Formats: sequence, structure tokens, C-alpha cells
Amino acid sequence: MNKEIQWHNITFEEAIKKLNSDFERGLTEEEVEIRQRQFGKNLLPEEKPLPKTKIFFRQFKSPLIYILIIAGFVTLILRDFTDAIVIFGVVFLNTIIGFFQENKTSNILAALKKVVKVDAFVIRQGNEKEIRQGELVPGDIVLLNPGNKVPADGRLIWSHNLKINEAALTGEWLANKKDPKILKQETSLADRDNMVYMGTVVEEGIGRVIVTETGLQTEIGKVVEMVKEAKEEKTPFQKKVARFSVVLGLIIVFLCLFIFIFGVLTGKGYLEMLLTGIAVAVAAIPEGLPVAVTVTFAFGLQRILKKKGLVRKIVAAETLGSTSVIATDKTGTLTEGKMEVAGVYTPHQIFGGGQANEENGSHPAQIASQFNGVNILALKIATLCCEAFIENPDEALERWIVRGRPTDKALLIAGMQAGLNKKEIEKNQPRLDTVPFDPVYKYSAALHKGRDGKNILSVLGAPEVVLGMSKYLQLNGQQIPLLAEKTIELIKKQEILSSKGQRVLAVAYKETEQQNIDDQNPKIEELIFVGFITLHDPLRKDAKNTIKTCQRAGMRVILVTGDHKLTAKAIAQELGLPCKEKNILEGKQLDKMSDEELKKVVKDIEIYARVEPRHKMRIIQAWQDVGEVVAMTGDGVNDAPALKKADIGVALGSGTEAAKEVSDLILLSDNLSIIITAVKEGRRIMDNVRKIITYLLSGGFTEIMLIGFSVIFRLPLPVLPGQILWKNMIESTLPAMALTFESEEKDIMNRSPEDPRLPLLNKEMNVLIFIIGIFSNIILFGLFLWFFYMGYPIELIRSIIFVGLAIDSFFVIFSCRNLRKNIWQYNPFSNTYVNLSIASGFFFLIIALYVPVFQKLLKTVSLGFFEWLILLAFGLLNFALVEIAKWVFIKYKKTN
Repeated sequence: MNKEIQWHNITFEEAIKKLNSDFERGLTEEEVEIRQRQFGKNLLPEEKPLPKTKIFFRQFKSPLIYILIIAGFVTLILRDFTDAIVIFGVVFLNTIIGFFQENKTSNILAALKKVVKVDAFVIRQGNEKEIRQGELVPGDIVLLNPGNKVPADGRLIWSHNLKINEAALTGEWLANKKDPKILKQETSLADRDNMVYMGTVVEEGIGRVIVTETGLQTEIGKVVEMVKEAKEEKTPFQKKVARFSVVLGLIIVFLCLFIFIFGVLTGKGYLEMLLTGIAVAVAAIPEGLPVAVTVTFAFGLQRILKKKGLVRKIVAAETLGSTSVIATDKTGTLTEGKMEVAGVYTPHQIFGGGQANEENGSHPAQIASQFNGVNILALKIATLCCEAFIENPDEALERWIVRGRPTDKALLIAGMQAGLNKKEIEKNQPRLDTVPFDPVYKYSAALHKGRDGKNILSVLGAPEVVLGMSKYLQLNGQQIPLLAEKTIELIKKQEILSSKGQRVLAVAYKETEQQNIDDQNPKIEELIFVGFITLHDPLRKDAKNTIKTCQRAGMRVILVTGDHKLTAKAIAQELGLPCKEKNILEGKQLDKMSDEELKKVVKDIEIYARVEPRHKMRIIQAWQDVGEVVAMTGDGVNDAPALKKADIGVALGSGTEAAKEVSDLILLSDNLSIIITAVKEGRRIMDNVRKIITYLLSGGFTEIMLIGFSVIFRLPLPVLPGQILWKNMIESTLPAMALTFESEEKDIMNRSPEDPRLPLLNKEMNVLIFIIGIFSNIILFGLFLWFFYMGYPIELIRSIIFVGLAIDSFFVIFSCRNLRKNIWQYNPFSNTYVNLSIASGFFFLIIALYVPVFQKLLKTVSLGFFEWLILLAFGLLNFALVEIAKWVFIKYKKTN
């Protein structure tokens, strides 16, 4: 509706006029019908859940799966049905595992719609009526009452003590006090106190607004649009696998063509060379890799789930392991998202007095034992003035159900922690009268019966108001005059406390003979000032340690919040984040910067304050543009677009459904230490994936070289395609999958995050694959030549080479258990699953050699003691050479 109009920058009278409405009578039913046709329903669009069939077929998009499918079809063309069944079985198993993991994904827009499905109270044709939120149109006059969800965006007409909690949209934990007065055009969204927004909640007070925007034109509607438009980035692992598969595919095609053409040119038959080409393809394709990698990820996700972290996408755990920047929201993410008394500051502490002169004041839980005098009095005054109550005070503290305003609830709980029971106090000192908090007077007061015919008037309110009503000061058990210099010192202390992002209240009292409080003449005088009480949104217990651990692991933590700059700065200081002026950027400053300008300064900024959803998107994009892998934590509707845009979105279990549905990781217990577990698990997963790839490709490289040498020297194939497939699937896949259960290495959280631009095959892997392949091939091909020229039958020679490849894989698996250490630096038998896989592999090897049906299928013959002795010697020699080469490479890497 008229996007160019800045509704907060015009008077409500102008807004009513522009919308052709009426303050008293509202719209007519005829006008409503016209506007509904013009603007549509005041609803957010629904998106159908992703069909299960689409989720299933999406699993086939992996490039490695494409390679396996091609290999399967080629074996079908050659009528090798056994090999085809095995290959397609691997594809199907990998697809099923991926399908069941990713089927947890649900509908994003439906969750957002669930947040805002409410009724509305409107004035139409001069009558008040209740309607469905979807029927609202621009120009409707809406009535707001405590507990209402705001049904549309609107301009405030009038209000009385109206406070609206906008945390779900702006991220600010304190409710905003609304006021219809006109604001400057540049006022940020979170500071537009004359506006109300769809999906936010009225905490207290009443108001009347005129609807300015509905549906997708509302601020929450824009969030929906951003979620739709936010492009989900491919994870670093997906990009690496794609590159790896393309390179591997090209190599396979090149080798097959080269061997086929070379063989035909040297006089071999077309069919024989086609069979040889298939053998090369089968040898080069790591058939067990997709299922082994999928199981590695699935097992990692189960480990994270045991620690109360739900990973919604199977490859997301790896992305956490590569994360280099964590952009975290403040409210409800680093903090608990609730008010709590932070400290009590009495004149005794402020002006000196030995032990009591503490910078941080006294915590309520310590007051009863440490300061039995004026501190208790301060909390007693606050307890008597607050209007909150506990429904079940006999239950344990964590089970209390507390009703009332957030401020009152925090004060009541603090009093209970200090041993003050409001009901017990009022039994001995009955309440005579009370004045609830009023934003005009900025205080609340309670009158209770005292002793000797005197009553006690307790006052709680804004510091400047309470100090203005005070004539005396409670200091060292005496009431002394409150002089001007003392007042100045108290005001300075209050400013210091406020600069830390805390909310400051003051308490005072006096004895009086009055029997009631004159609410027509609310000015109170000659009070005795008792002290300040500060409230804050407390940090989660694990937040500080979690951030320190992240920093040790080489990850940058930045604070992105809708809160005020001072509050964000105070939280950053408490967390140990840099918070100089050059490290802080506000949303209004961000608006004046281009994307290029932001990219230049993004590495200097630690704190983003007063930001809106669109700002978060730009911050994420700026970090991604400079090559970082970004994780975004959040819990509100306002976080949803950035959670989706980030490489990895982390939502709190207590957060909104909108945040959970677009996230990759959900912290089920709201414990930020789960992020550490997930990062550690992500790094462990990638370590194990690399071990698996090294193990499988080293065997494939050996097989390719054997076949290649046989073609070059015009010799028979040393091993057949069926034998290669049996070795790859039966003998090598189980050990490869056993590497899934490798524990994390001790220094895993002291490493820097991996550069996402690094290839899947790093230098260590390339060297090991080459070394293992060369050593194994030289020895095996030497054995092949020796047996061939000694006149051994080709079936026996192929059986020997087939077993040699399997024996080689049995030994090499122990070298691949740790790519950064030699075998004598770790226990090679500590992984029970590897030990069992070798035993089962050997069992299947015996079956392949000695069971007649498998001898016929694989074209093998039985081996004697002499052949087994030679093969065992080969395995040990090759294993020793690999470990020596690994030792040389590790030593070289340390010195360079």
C-alpha cells in the first residue's frame, strides 16, 4: 500500500486521511469488499510440503551416483547381471539412507503463517466487531488489548501504556513503549514507536491503530519474501564432491578410451578391449564410497543428536566443521531472553563501606546471607510494589509459574531468592492501598500497615523520579539528608549502570500516617532513598565458554542483534569480544553503505546493533563474498531469512517454528555447547571421509596400474572385472565403513577451520594414494610377471593377484586410520569395527577362493600354502614401505 509513504513520518490524522478512513466509525462493509478485491486477503502465502517422491529422487543428484549408474548400465549392456545388481544395489542403499535423513524437512512458509494466524477486533460502520485476521484491509481501525497478537502493520492513533514485544521481528528483548507522536524519516524499524507490526505481541496497555499494510506488504510479509528469495548455498562438501566427481569421471573416460584405442592399435580384439575398458572403469570407480560417506554422515548426526542437537540435512554437519565465522543473535541465543535482577546497589556500596563497595552490586541470591540490612530492604520495597504473583510458590524454583509484567516477575523472583515471601510480609503488614506503575508518573507505590500507628509507603520507579521525590538517604543504618553532591554521585552511578546495557530502577520509602494514596495528586515527597536495582537479560550459562572454545578453534564470532548499541556492547564485553567503536556498526550506518563498502570493512566489525532482517542478509553475504563459511544462530522470525542464506543455520529449540524450519541444526536443549559438539563432529566426519577416500582410491589406483601395465606390455588381464568388483565391494567396503567409527583426533579443536576452496583430495591424500598405489603395483605386477613366465595357469595367477589386492587393503586400512601420525604413535587395533571388518573380509575371501559356486562366478581357484606365504610377505613389505613413506612426508610437512 503506497510503498513511498513513510507512515511513521506523518501524523495519524494524515494517515487516516490518506487511507480514506474514519477514526470513530472505521470503514463501511462496502468499502471493505472493494479493498479486499484490491489488496487480497491479509494472509501469508502457503507452500505445499515437498512431496516424498521428490525428496527420494533428489538423492540421485550426487555426481558419484551418476558415475555408479553409468557403470551399472554398461555392465547391463555387457549382460554381466551379477555386477549390475551389486552396483545398482549400492546406489539404492545410498539413496534410502539419504531419503530417511532428509525427510525431516518441513514447510517454511506454513510455519511463518502459523505464527500470525490470529483474530482481530475492529471498528466498522461505527460498531466494534471480531473478525478473522485474513479479512483485514488497509484503512481498518483495529483495537489492541493485552495478550493480542497484532494482526497487521499499522499506524498508532492513540494508546494508554501500550507496550508491545517485538522480539520475534526485531530481536529486542524488552517490550517497546508505543507513542503516536510523529518520528523522523530515518528512524529505524526497531525504534518506530508509533507503528505496530503483524505477529508481534501486546504485553500491556491498550491502543487503537489504523491498518497501513496487509499480507506480503507487512514487515513479516517481507521476511517471507526474503525466505523465498534467499538462495540456499551449496555446502563446501557438495562443491568439493562435485569437483572431485567431474575430475574422476574425466580420468575414467580418458583411461578407458586410451586403453581401448591402444589395445586395438596393438592388435587386440574389440570385445577383449571393451572388457578391459570396463575393468578399468570398475577399478577406478570407488563403488563403496557413496554408501560409506553417507553412513559416516548419518553416524555423525546420531552422535550430535545424543548431545541434543538435531541436524536436519545430512551434509550440514560437515559445513559446521568448515565454519570460519559464526554470526550470532543476542536475544534468546546468547542470552536467556528474559528479565532478571542483575544487582542491588545501595548508598553503602556506592559511597564506600569496606566489603560492600563492589562494582557489580549484590546479587539477590547472596543478599540474605551477606547484607541483611539495606539490601534486603531494597528488595522488600520492590517486592511490595510489584504486581506479579507466583501461582505455585510451594514448588521448586525452576517449576514456578509467575504471572505479571516481565519487570514485576523479575523483581518478585529476586525477592523470593533473597528470602522474601510477599504473602508472608503482607500477613504481618497488610496492604492498605496501591498505585500501579504509570508511564506518565514513572513509578509504582504501595502503602502497608506499620507499627505504632505508622504506615509504610514504598516506592519503585525511574531513578530520576525517585531521586526527585527523596529528601533523605539510607546510609549505615541512618537516614541522612540527601545533599546535592550525593544526588550527582548517584546519578553518575545510574548512568554507568545504564551504559552497561542494564535497566535501572530506584527504590525508596517513608513512614507516614496516611491511610491511602491520593491517586488524584500522585506527587510524593520526603522519601528515604534506599538504592538502585538493575535488571538485564542474562547470558546463557554456557555462552562465554562456548565462544572461547570457538575462538580457540579458529572461528570468528560476531554479534548481530536488533538491540541498542550500548546493550550489545555490554554483552560483547561480558563475552570477551572486541568492542571498540571501530568494531561496532549500527543498522542506520549499514543503510548508508554499498555492498562493496561493507565488504571492505566486514572483517573489522564485531558487533552489529539495531539491525533488521534485511541487514542480516547483507552481513552474511559480505562474509561469503570474502570466502568465509558462515554459520548464523538465531531463534526469531526475524532470523529466518539469514538462517536460510547462511552456509549453516543454527536455531534454538525454544525458538520460533519459522527459525527451526529453515535451519540446518536445531539446539534441542538451548545449550550453545552443542555447537562445539557439532563443530567437533563435523571435523571428525571430514577427517574420516578423507581416510575412507584415501583407502578406497589407493586400491583403485593399484588396480588401474595393474591393468594399464598389462595392456602396455601386451599381457593378459592380471585380474578380471568381477574379481575387482568383489574386492572393491566385499573386501574393501566393510573396512571403509568401519572408518566411520574412528574417534576424533586429540588436536581436532586446536586446528584452524579448513579453507572451503581446498580440494577434497589434499596433498597428504594425493601423496599417500600415489605411494600406496606405486608400491603395491610394483610388487604385485612383479609377482604377476614372475608367475606368468614360470608358466603358472592364468586362473591361478589371477586368483593370486585378486587375493594380493585384498591382502593389501587389509594392511593399508591400519595406515589410513590416521593420516597425520605413524602407526607406532597410535593404537592400530583400537577400532573394534575395523578389526571385525578385516575378519569378515578374510572370511569372504576364503569363500571366494574355496566355495565352488563362487569359484565359478568369480573364475578363481584354490591357493596353496606357498602362495599364501608369498602374499603375506607381500602385505607386510608393502605395509612397511607405506609407513616409511608416511613418516618421511609427515617429517617434511613439519619442517616446511
